Amino acid sequence: MAVGDAQDLVQLARHRVRYPGDAAVLERLYPGTFPRPFSHGDGIYLVDDQGHRFVDAGNHLGAAVIGHSRGEMADAIAKQVRTLEFSALQPGASHPYAVALAERLAKLVPVDDPVFSFTSSGSEANEAAFKTARAYHRRLGNSRKYKIFSRRSSYHGSSYGAVSATGLSAFRDPFLPLVDGFVFLPHPFPGFCGHCSWDTAGGCSGSCIDETVAIIEREGPDTVAAIIAEPVSIAGAGVKIPPPTYWQTLRSLCDEYGILLIADEVITGFGRTGTMFGCDHWSIRPDMLTFAKGITSGYIPMGGVAVARHVQDAFGDSAFMHINTYAGHPVACAAAMKTLDIIEREDLISRSAAQGPVIAEAFEEIAASVSLPARASVIGAIGSVEFFLSEGTDAGVFAARLWHECYERGVLLRVAPVGQNVSLFFYPPLSIEAGELAEALARVAEAAIHADAELDVKPIPAS
Repeated sequence: MAVGDAQDLVQLARHRVRYPGDAAVLERLYPGTFPRPFSHGDGIYLVDDQGHRFVDAGNHLGAAVIGHSRGEMADAIAKQVRTLEFSALQPGASHPYAVALAERLAKLVPVDDPVFSFTSSGSEANEAAFKTARAYHRRLGNSRKYKIFSRRSSYHGSSYGAVSATGLSAFRDPFLPLVDGFVFLPHPFPGFCGHCSWDTAGGCSGSCIDETVAIIEREGPDTVAAIIAEPVSIAGAGVKIPPPTYWQTLRSLCDEYGILLIADEVITGFGRTGTMFGCDHWSIRPDMLTFAKGITSGYIPMGGVAVARHVQDAFGDSAFMHINTYAGHPVACAAAMKTLDIIEREDLISRSAAQGPVIAEAFEEIAASVSLPARASVIGAIGSVEFFLSEGTDAGVFAARLWHECYERGVLLRVAPVGQNVSLFFYPPLSIEAGELAEALARVAEAAIHADAELDVKPIPAS
């Protein structure tokens, strides 16, 4: 596709395409430079229009598990297109590709004898889970149980129900009013629970659970349909790993109050945390589990919700009226099956687990090397360093400089300013080799130290 020279491409990219988030500070600091057009992928790398190679340690938003542009994935997708490119799942029609994928996933997800609703994204998966929860209680004669509880500093998607469950104001406030019946619980991570500061050691499961119980009692247990939570959440600031007893206690609370537990594994599923699913770290079996991203490693959009048999049984012979045109899309199913083949053949789960200590050591060194107070948090192949800026320091400018310094050193990751916190997130494809990982981490450390040295730069006024 010809759109002129490289500078024309950058200008058109800004003029014709909408992007999430705010790039204004980046544009003021580095005018005319971004967004950078990436023309192709190669394993763990993205390659831009100038031929420069970048380790993709976050630009894939958590989807890339097996790496970019693998020929066997292209072959599997092409074969499926030539065989059956699309056929919808309807009461009188199915196809073997969705059936085979569902049967394979049933052996992997930590959900009892699951049945699957397939979707095209994580947002849609969570929407389907919310509707299932409300319909489930209604089928049991408990129509008052409609509220969905989620946690502060959570992210569950961008559709209206999903954003209503998202506990970050930046994603919610521009779109008010949202869907009724969503209530927020504390997050069991220091600095986010409301009971302790960011540097509290260990975690805060006790106070968090006490407040959770108080909110359930305040709202009325007979009104609560479900609690949704990410096993490990990365929205907003930092990778937030719960304390050891949190998930077991939350599961017990749900059982006690007759509340369904939904695990949002859109980011954590398919090996990202060093186990197949994040729930596996705590041996938790939720009533529903949502997934997307890693199921196809981003090659084709796909998501889904695994529903435990005891939930499905409440529907009996009644239809679950949730129509999704592309549910169980044959080409997406082929991509998912090939992704699972590669995960198993290359033992990417074990590789992810082994990457955790390496990333943790590097990030602890970064936190100790900068002048700012900082906190490292790592589990499997996903880690963060949070930088705590003093009042008056421009967090947006620091975040933009930090991202740019990593970009200049050939690493693409995510950097998010939240208030006076700036978090650097690093999550490469699980297929990254040890030497590649070490080199990428060294570049990130160099970038962080360089950005830290720029803190005395005055904030740039808005144009």
